[in-house]
Amino acid sequence: MKRTILIGLMVAGALIATSAMAIDNNGPVDKAMAAGIIGEQADGYLGFVRPPTAAQADLQRRINEINIRRRGVFNDTAKETGETEDRVALLSALRQITKTPNGEYFQDITKTWCVKTPESQVMQTADDVVVIRCAPAPKAN
Repeated sequence: MKRTILIGLMVAGALIATSAMAIDNNGPVDKAMAAGIIGEQADGYLGFVRPPTAAQADLQRRINEINIRRRGVFNDTAKETGETEDRVALLSALRQITKTPNGEYFQDITKTWCVKTPESQVMQTADDVVVIRCAPAPKAN
């Protein structure tokens, strides 16, 4: 538990230091996220909700640059903590998706894109299991 907290704090610090990579102050990336074109993935990276079009080449380039920087942060944090890069990326995804406003897209651990709602399940359990799930489907009457 303490190790996970330490890793989480290190990832948080690294992402805070590199937050300009993921948020571009109402630029193309933020606008695309708000418009549902891109979203946070459960693997720690940004992705397109639907395959990008030729007209979105500049946005694709920006996403690639952000993801390359994120990979570097994940790799450095993994080396510093002795944790796997995948685990560091998953903890980062948890943090980023938790911060994602309701109404924006995220990809759950099954690679399903969904709109974040208050019913979305994005948490870390007491036994350090990371849960990133879309809201449960409404029950049929």
